[in-house]
Amino acid sequence: MSRTATLALLATLALAAAWSPSRAAAHETLHEVARGRAIAVKAYFADGEVLAYTAYEVYSPSDPKIPYQKGRTDRSGWLAFVPDAPGKWRVKVIDETGHGLDLQIEAEAPGVTQATAASAVSSAAFVLRPLLGLAAIGVVFAALYLAYRKKGTTP
Repeated sequence: MSRTATLALLATLALAAAWSPSRAAAHETLHEVARGRAIAVKAYFADGEVLAYTAYEVYSPSDPKIPYQKGRTDRSGWLAFVPDAPGKWRVKVIDETGHGLDLQIEAEAPGVTQATAASAVSSAAFVLRPLLGLAAIGVVFAALYLAYRKKGTTP
């Protein structure tokens, strides 16, 4: 393979790798959980766009087949419910295109509040995923550089 063809291939791979994460992140759905007397969930895409006026269903741990609550998120993407039993509650927020959330939220007994770092974990994952992608791309290019360096040619 000629040097020009190799450089063209590397440039194509670099552009494909750089373009792919942004396309995938457009459909990634994240959430934030706030707790108090009620449990509130905010659903939003990775680009910050909220799932406004999107249908949702909440399922109780005591009856996971019939929705405990149905409705639509508000204009900011929030929904809220007051659990009447402890356990894992299922929250589904799915838009018309099929994108959304299907998550389990642990609830304490009625009247008991708990502080969690659920929103911090979601935010940390949002920041760490692109960094992990960049690190993977760096490893690929470092390996290619070392492979060419051992042969005595430079790309």
